[in-house]
Amino acid sequence: MDIAIHLGAHCTDEDLIAKTLGRNAAALAKAGVVVAPSGRMRPAIRKALQARGGSLVPGAADGLIGEMLGGMPDPAPNRIVLSYEGFLGVYAKVLGGDALYGDAGTRAEGLRDLFPGQDVRFYLAMRNPATFIPALFRASSVEDFESFIAGQDLAALCWSEPIEAIRAACPDVPLTVWCNEDLPLIWPDLLRAVAGVSGELKGEDAILRQIMTPAGFARLEVYLRDNPTRDLATRRKVATAFLRKYVDETKIDEEIALPGWSEEMIAGLTALYEQDLDRIRGRADVTFLQP
Repeated sequence: MDIAIHLGAHCTDEDLIAKTLGRNAAALAKAGVVVAPSGRMRPAIRKALQARGGSLVPGAADGLIGEMLGGMPDPAPNRIVLSYEGFLGVYAKVLGGDALYGDAGTRAEGLRDLFPGQDVRFYLAMRNPATFIPALFRASSVEDFESFIAGQDLAALCWSEPIEAIRAACPDVPLTVWCNEDLPLIWPDLLRAVAGVSGELKGEDAILRQIMTPAGFARLEVYLRDNPTRDLATRRKVATAFLRKYVDETKIDEEIALPGWSEEMIAGLTALYEQDLDRIRGRADVTFLQP
């Protein structure tokens, strides 16, 4: 059985992967794929991690799987999807000195070990620290931004470090990553990758619907209906062309009005992010989804 674990990160898809795959529950069930409902899955995982320490033997995960799903389906699924932005740490633990998700390796290892004998797979979104850090602040309970980033070496925050920690802790677990900024063009690829299916899914236009003008999105729907695309690569080309003309700039241009968060700061962090992505793309042990 495949256990596909979407690790987050925080402030990326806002649970949209789980919600969209949930819309496809009936079709996915026919393919042997089940999306664990968050209301059952999260407390079951939390309890299992707290109680972890027993012998790791094939079959030991059956009780946990049954608890997450409200009983083991018959027949048993081929793949179970778990999605939670906090798998690598709570909001308060995302930043720590000069590291993102400092406990990433330990937490990934703990998740893997909950499913002995199963084929675990990890999926992780990355986001430009220039927008990621302000988004984390808005989602936190901290009221003062300068206090929120105090003691942080912002120039040292990079995604390659938690990825390296995950690979070191779980070299046997395939890891797929992507940039949150690329979601409009890779969303269908991502949904199919996480679900482990190749056919079309409901909601593959969800991100485009969010960022295009209503009139532009309606035109895109008509075009795709009248000109069915042969594959996802062709669909991306069509989407790119329509985005150039019909994107809603108010939905993609994020205004950040925070102390010290100047245009120069944003540009500098963005440049470091691009360099970091180049390092990650160069890894042979990571699958990088990109347009």
